[in-house]
Amino acid sequence: MTWLETRVHRALIDPYLNELTRKLEYKYAHNFLYQKDDILLSEKEFDDVLRFADILSRSSEAEGRNKAYKIISLMYDAYEDDMQFQYYVNAILTKLGNFISLNIAVEKPEAVDTIETALEKQIKQVYQKVPFNDLIFTDPQYKLFEAMKDSNHYSFSGPTSFGKSFIMDAFIQHIITERHGIDNIVVLVPTRALINQVSARLKRTILDKNYKVLVHPVVPMIYRNRMLKYVFVFTPERLIAYLGEKKNPVINYMFVDEAHKIIAEKDSRAPLYYHAILLAERKSIKLYFASPNIPNAYIFLQLFEKSIDEQMIIKESPVAQNRFFIDYIEGNGRMFTETGEDIIFDDLGKKEQDYKGKLLQKLGGSCKNIVYCNTVGDTIEFALEFSRGLPEQKDIRIDSLIELIKSYIHKDYFLIDCLKKGVAFHFGRLPQRIRERVEKLFEDKVIDYIFCTSTLLEGVNLPAKNIFIFSNAIGNSKFSDVDFWNLAGRAGRLSKELSGNIICVRMEEKKNRWDNPNKDLEVVRNKK
Repeated sequence: MTWLETRVHRALIDPYLNELTRKLEYKYAHNFLYQKDDILLSEKEFDDVLRFADILSRSSEAEGRNKAYKIISLMYDAYEDDMQFQYYVNAILTKLGNFISLNIAVEKPEAVDTIETALEKQIKQVYQKVPFNDLIFTDPQYKLFEAMKDSNHYSFSGPTSFGKSFIMDAFIQHIITERHGIDNIVVLVPTRALINQVSARLKRTILDKNYKVLVHPVVPMIYRNRMLKYVFVFTPERLIAYLGEKKNPVINYMFVDEAHKIIAEKDSRAPLYYHAILLAERKSIKLYFASPNIPNAYIFLQLFEKSIDEQMIIKESPVAQNRFFIDYIEGNGRMFTETGEDIIFDDLGKKEQDYKGKLLQKLGGSCKNIVYCNTVGDTIEFALEFSRGLPEQKDIRIDSLIELIKSYIHKDYFLIDCLKKGVAFHFGRLPQRIRERVEKLFEDKVIDYIFCTSTLLEGVNLPAKNIFIFSNAIGNSKFSDVDFWNLAGRAGRLSKELSGNIICVRMEEKKNRWDNPNKDLEVVRNKK
């Protein structure tokens, strides 16, 4: 162990750091839950916690680096204008290679550069530059990208906010450029909803005019005659149909998104997903697997008899998350802390008239909020109930969607009443055209609240500042650890904010609504 890593290790086990971190968490919680910034750090505490963060940011391990980032994210709202804080944040985020967050946290980073920071920044901006655009990889993104370039098969997992799609897009660009446009590529996604999102993104990022992005398993004759190459975005069904047609162009590379669904015990489509990949593997297609934050990413390589050495588990997250539980049955609340000792708030969770609506308005503010309700009935009911207490929104984009709903569904459909108040709901039985327009309005921050079932969370990548979780189930089954963190991991938008909030809410004594808090909350507390 080097001298520096020894210092990092000593910092991680220092009880004084735990005391400071807990005070920062209490300060953040007080500000978030009560809108009161009345917990103050002494000058010594302020200096000491920033010095701890600086030491931890120099770690080679995710634990220290994540804790350094967590500290500055907890301090940001209260100290963003403090010059000393900006000096430290600039240095810490440069060491983490997190230039996306650096541009949020520090208005003019060059004004607070030391010689050491400026040099390190320049080196990383050169070596970690994303090919074909002006963005910079974070340290773990760069490490993964370089490893994938040297492999024929690969599997990796990382937090929801890690940027898996960003890595995939950059690697596709690398394949097209370095191999001079000779390969056809497939991106395999689990749902039709993701086809539209991924294909639209790839059409924006792939600049080579010799490539076409296609989503159907039949290549139009007009394209065949022009000797084009393709990036296909398929569900398993479409991939099987494509591979079944012998005249179709040969596929060379395939990226499997949401790879954990291949072996999901409660997903009836898992065998189909597996079968589609098996057919591709038999045709010697190079396979790349991406999955949420699971500890055994090698399992997908093992399933298809590939070397399990070509894998990476990313534990470092570019967005911090704060975890809360509000219990309206017991009349209290808590924040789950980094030290493992919950901060209890006895005066939270007291029922009053329209308590759900007041909770969402109070904590949601002007942020983007996703409210997970599980069932379609609850999703519609909660959205309507909440929207009644809000003023009407005047926006031409909302009016346009309302007119579409009137002609496409019904002139009195519930969603119209919600949209007029800047609220929407989203579930699988809504026509796809309507769902996509709702997603776009939310993405553009025309609407701030979207109530949903698991369809939204499984179908599209739509992060928000706050994720409210009113039920701890998908359908009739309680969350698995992977399910929960795939949902909760969307709290916090990379490039928009330093952190996100996960708020689990127990409102009624019904099945699968946090009915056994001691057991149900372990997944929230343990972050695994």
